Amino acid sequence: MAYVALYRLWRPQDFDNLFGQEHIRTTLKNAISAGKIAHAYLFAGPRGTGKTTTAKILAKALNCAEGPTPTPCNRCLSCERITAGSSMDVFEIDAASNRGIDEIRDLREAVKFAPVEGRYKVYIIDEVHMLTTEAFNALLKTLEEPPSHIVFILATTEPHKIPATIHSRCQRYDFRRIPVQEIERRLTEVAASINLDIAPEAMRLIASHADGGLRDALSILDQCTALGEAKITGAMVQNLLGLVGHEWVWRLTDAVADKDAPAVLQALDELVALGKDVRQVLLELALHFRSLMLHKAAPDMTNLELYSEDREILAAQSARFSHDELVQIIQAFQSAANEAKWAPEPRITAEMALLSAARGVIRNSDIAGLSARVAALEAALARPSQPQPAHTPPQAVVRPAAKEAPVRMEPVKAEAAGPGPVKAAATAQPIADPCQVWEVVLKDLLAGGKRSVHACVSQGQLTELGAGHATVQFGSAFAKERSEKEDYRQMIESALGQIAGQPVRLICTLGTPARPKEKPAPATAKGPEEHHPALDQAIMMFGGKVIKEEKNGED
Repeated sequence: MAYVALYRLWRPQDFDNLFGQEHIRTTLKNAISAGKIAHAYLFAGPRGTGKTTTAKILAKALNCAEGPTPTPCNRCLSCERITAGSSMDVFEIDAASNRGIDEIRDLREAVKFAPVEGRYKVYIIDEVHMLTTEAFNALLKTLEEPPSHIVFILATTEPHKIPATIHSRCQRYDFRRIPVQEIERRLTEVAASINLDIAPEAMRLIASHADGGLRDALSILDQCTALGEAKITGAMVQNLLGLVGHEWVWRLTDAVADKDAPAVLQALDELVALGKDVRQVLLELALHFRSLMLHKAAPDMTNLELYSEDREILAAQSARFSHDELVQIIQAFQSAANEAKWAPEPRITAEMALLSAARGVIRNSDIAGLSARVAALEAALARPSQPQPAHTPPQAVVRPAAKEAPVRMEPVKAEAAGPGPVKAAATAQPIADPCQVWEVVLKDLLAGGKRSVHACVSQGQLTELGAGHATVQFGSAFAKERSEKEDYRQMIESALGQIAGQPVRLICTLGTPARPKEKPAPATAKGPEEHHPALDQAIMMFGGKVIKEEKNGED
């Protein structure tokens, strides 16, 4: 007789043996007992969690000679044929290879005929998300109002790809990943039945590597039986699966904590020489650092699935990193693992990630630390500036306005205007002559086509230009408030920053700005109304020229 794989040999044949999906088992058994059999079901979940198996059990429960029953006998002709896959009333369709509209049209014609042997014709469509849009549309009407003797069971690993119109016509059941402890328990039963001596450590490795899929775990266990050894150890399973191993991961973690770049490179080189996949190295490192993060956050929790169960190692190594460092390193290793999947030389990607972690580059870019530094700088800028000692060298002027020494502006007493920007202290040392700098700023705004900004800020005067800040005093509350808006503020700070050669923070105050004396305009024969300040501002903001209105009856 041909050899039968373990996952096929140990496939559940009734609801009571359905492993790890108690919520689905209970619901389906109750529905069958109550006679509430739906015409369409959608089974969604990861691979190897029992979707197709549950579909076959449901088909047997509906067509059993004693049924419909929640406990199929598995002895009648119908049950035996469904188990063997030879029933003429149960059809398994692979949507990956039968995804077109023609196949669905054939299915629509076939559903019209009554069952041959049992009560129901059951259509199990596996990987249903692979159907084309046209095929889904062709299936829609049949799925909505099928004949009374038809039951559709749609199985998929990607339910988000199912159209909403199909979704709404099915009862959806979500299959969960099976916990590691339950997979271990099942593997122990199977190993005992086939007289396989396997170490608990090896069992835990198989269950963890299966990623919640019992079928994958049974396939790995089946592969272990071919090793021909008297006892299967953890080291054998590691070699079989190509795993790195805890000792190597702990060694790399200690090297990262010690910031020992040569030790990191040496360990990686030895792993490559042993034939280990560098992407697997990065993934296992990410899993171990996740274990360190969880242990650091909740050291007393024992039900968490960790990469390593050695609490002494977890406590010792997690103490060498902060929480933020662990988060940054995990993100770096996961990103590197994704890049290594497609990189032409994945070893380079692994070396960059490990060296960055070992030299602290990742940790120096810690967002929390950077935020703290920014907050400290903002607090320092908000405090009144202190007079510089006599021995402190003066700050360099990036763009000197003239050859004479910078002029210190006397502070102008500002009116109280409620809560607003922090006012500069009178003792601040300016970088250059504020009047001349302000003239350059206004010219730059006008030359850049920012007429509206120029018209607004020209109503103010730069009273102080210090290290990292500039104080502009306005005589109009409207001009002050408009200049403090984000759009105008960015343009003014950009213009000031180009002159100062460093970022400048704008501080707006309300008062009576001391303006430089302007040359009087030459007198003309025309009326003074043509030189009204409001008219001049409007012309500056919008352009154009003044056209005198000619009135009838006047010379």
